[in-house]
Amino acid sequence: MTENNEYASRPDYLPDFMNNPEDGDGRQVMKLGWAESRELEAVSLNRFPPTFSAALDWDSASYRNRIWWDDEEDWARMASELLSSCVERGMRVAIFWGNLVLPTVTLPADVAVRHAREILDVGPHFWIYPLGGSVLIECLMDGQVTIASIPEV
Repeated sequence: MTENNEYASRPDYLPDFMNNPEDGDGRQVMKLGWAESRELEAVSLNRFPPTFSAALDWDSASYRNRIWWDDEEDWARMASELLSSCVERGMRVAIFWGNLVLPTVTLPADVAVRHAREILDVGPHFWIYPLGGSVLIECLMDGQVTIASIPEV
């Protein structure tokens, strides 16, 4: 990420449930400030080399697996499978968006799974980091999903 003057300037672009104080799932979403987001990036996203676009450079880093989704239903199924162990353990996940105007958010993994389609509609370029975990999941516009172990410092 770059300048913090544009960071989180459009939280209204987030999925509707994330901005709805009446929504039980929405109340569990935490929108992170610039400094909080940078701290999480330092232990996850920034451990990988970037490309000139907003994607990560997988030619210069190793990854566990690469899969593709075909449509929103396929992505919802895939998100459920990828986050199943996080859901079972009651973990929270961070979502970093490919656009700085959206704030990084944290939410329970089960909420992310329930709203996977809405999250994809906002992206569909984002990263999911299970908090305290050792994995990063990258989701790109072309349907590519890359799962990687986060390198040690």
